[in-house]
Amino acid sequence: MLMVRVLFVCLGNICRSPIAQGVFEQLLEERGLSDQVSADSAGTAAYHIGELPDERTRANARSHGIELTHRARQVSAADLQAFDYVITMDKSNYDNVLKLYQTAGGKAKALLQMMRSFDVSPDDVDVPDPYYGGAEGFEHVYQIVRRSAERLIDYLVERHHLNPKQV
Repeated sequence: MLMVRVLFVCLGNICRSPIAQGVFEQLLEERGLSDQVSADSAGTAAYHIGELPDERTRANARSHGIELTHRARQVSAADLQAFDYVITMDKSNYDNVLKLYQTAGGKAKALLQMMRSFDVSPDDVDVPDPYYGGAEGFEHVYQIVRRSAERLIDYLVERHHLNPKQV
């Protein structure tokens, strides 16, 4: 069975990429695709390695029926070989991951894309970092990620000829 692997990346792996992973996994489950697509998340910085997502991120996720238990980790050059897609939350992290491609010595297989490239109504190229704001920023990020994840899954279904199972 084909297993498409997707890695979501932000800066610290405690706000945007964990909610992207959680939303994506929830949608995969709803669409009967969780046996064909898997997800993980990571950060480009090592600030929060081993920590749970930010409490505000977890609270927002819970309000949408998602429980986040992921522990923060830093993206590595090995991830570029292990995953089929690396989806970054903003241009800065896109550029940081691009530098990892250079250190991977031509062994990277992952396709690098930005999350908002799948957004049906992008008002920016970046998923904004809600860390220094209030609850409304976390909900805004959730809404962006939800729209984008829906279209990302549509893209994967079409590109990889995935077959949703009846749930």
